[in-house]
Amino acid sequence: MRAEDSAGFGYEYFDDPHGLGYRGYHREDNGDGGYLPWQAAREFCEHRKVRSAVDLGCAKGFLVAELLAAGIDAVGYDVSDYALSFATGLPCHRADIRRGIPRRAEAVFALGVLLYLEEDELPGVLARLRRAARRFLLFSSYYEGEEQEVPDPLRRITRPREWWRAQLTDAGFTFDHTGQCFDIYTV
Repeated sequence: MRAEDSAGFGYEYFDDPHGLGYRGYHREDNGDGGYLPWQAAREFCEHRKVRSAVDLGCAKGFLVAELLAAGIDAVGYDVSDYALSFATGLPCHRADIRRGIPRRAEAVFALGVLLYLEEDELPGVLARLRRAARRFLLFSSYYEGEEQEVPDPLRRITRPREWWRAQLTDAGFTFDHTGQCFDIYTV
């Protein structure tokens, strides 16, 4: 994602019922009626005894709030001032992962965020992710060939799952397994 694109992650993207992108990004319902990734994140961290986590692309801070409620030292980073305005009282900050990951943690969550980068930016960002993740990288993306109800004009990378897995492996992550809401990689 180029710096000028960060402005695109506003009301129209997150909450406009007629917009493109998430269209209704809420804590209790992410629009698809399914299991919520922040619940899966909490269960994963509790099961694996993770004590610290970073959420890259934290948006409104739902995952960070869930982890904090479980006693996990969590912090989030996002480029959207609009989304972050909903995360008041949470340790969620404005940061662009292309310029570095401000904090290391046992688990780093990159759920649906890396696909907003340009492909030529990905190797550098993955190298920084590898340095930031002490135990786990939790990753998800929209994969090429998957049906998507709402087009996302801000997405830059749409590749098959195997391509993403190869990129993450080349960066030093080891695929562990696919969970309900994200793939689990170890370091």
